Amino acid sequence: MVDFATLRRADPASLRRAAEGWVALSKESWQAVNDLHDNGIGPLKEDWQDKVGQAAGKKLGEQADILEAGADITRGVAMVVDGLASSLEYAQQALTRALELASAYRLEVDGNGTVSTTGEVTGESLGHLNEVSDLIKEALREARQADEQASAELHKLGAATCETDPEKALDQLQGEASQIQLAMLAGDIPDGKDPALVSRWWASLTPEQQRQLELAEPVKLANLPGVPDAVKEDLRGGPDRKWDRVKMVEWVLAHWNDDSGDFDDENNCTNFASEALFQSGVHMKGDWTLEGDAWNRGRDPGWLGLGIIGQQHSHAWGGAQNLHDFMVGNGGREVPPGEVKPGDLVFLEDDNDLNPDLKPGNIHHTAVVTAVTPDGDIRYSQHNSSRMNVSMDGRSGHEAQTEGRQKLHYVRVEPNWY
Repeated sequence: MVDFATLRRADPASLRRAAEGWVALSKESWQAVNDLHDNGIGPLKEDWQDKVGQAAGKKLGEQADILEAGADITRGVAMVVDGLASSLEYAQQALTRALELASAYRLEVDGNGTVSTTGEVTGESLGHLNEVSDLIKEALREARQADEQASAELHKLGAATCETDPEKALDQLQGEASQIQLAMLAGDIPDGKDPALVSRWWASLTPEQQRQLELAEPVKLANLPGVPDAVKEDLRGGPDRKWDRVKMVEWVLAHWNDDSGDFDDENNCTNFASEALFQSGVHMKGDWTLEGDAWNRGRDPGWLGLGIIGQQHSHAWGGAQNLHDFMVGNGGREVPPGEVKPGDLVFLEDDNDLNPDLKPGNIHHTAVVTAVTPDGDIRYSQHNSSRMNVSMDGRSGHEAQTEGRQKLHYVRVEPNWY
């Protein structure tokens, strides 16, 4: 268990360097996977098609799977270690603030973190003592929850080093590590039962640390008593907003894995993103789904009473390329990865002809950004296939191997039609 002395001497920077090392190892493994496919498995299929060639190709395929699984597991390790580093940084910052307050109030803090006063105990001094004690307890709580979660997850990943199934390594092992990293960051935020403590905790963080938590946990912060109202307003999109970014993330995280809004016989990834925008306050555009510059669904009243109601939705509502073009052409804009924040849309464009079902240069998939971790990793959620808060960086190698190279377009929706 992390105690007062341990937290004071903790070295988050060394953990951050370790996480970077694990990321580098994952990238090296992925490079080896790609080399095996490009220089071994692929050429063998074309140039050595007898049984011996098939056996050699199978063996190389098995080795590629082992390396791919290892790459995804080591990326999961990096996520957990980086999450622990961030949590310790936040906890140390709160602890430093507590000690500064103790000095200002002329209180003493011993090596165990116990706060005392040598002067006369008054109502004011008792209030100061409790203020400092509560902030120390909060710092220790943050560090302990992160340490416990990281320890358990790293033991689990360490026990999975023999895993050779790439899909299990990616979807289960790395996927869980991704959730644990976000859980640690969420655990760094007080529960809100004492708004005054929340206010002191928030003020103890550096502006960069505040920004990191705003990107990683916008929903929790926006609903937390004690966080400044201006911060909450900014998280939702600012005082002049036309829709609520926090409400969008809330809706996506609540509905990513249900089919309540699905259209029959369709891939609903883009419909899901459109519905999330609508549920968070974006107005539909147009009265008919067949209008050329419309963004709407299910509103056609029929034509001459004959029951001809047009499409279930406009082209921009349900098609990835069309939604991208509509939003960019109606007030929105593309933003670079370093400026992405929760509530932005992410579109995937096929960049080669590896997948015969995808047309190079065509945007074919839509997802929603639901978090950005302190290391800059964009987490997205989607429907069909349903995923929640998965890592863009962590899945990039797998997507390139199965779907081919992908260009990513991040779009900030800024409606200009109302």
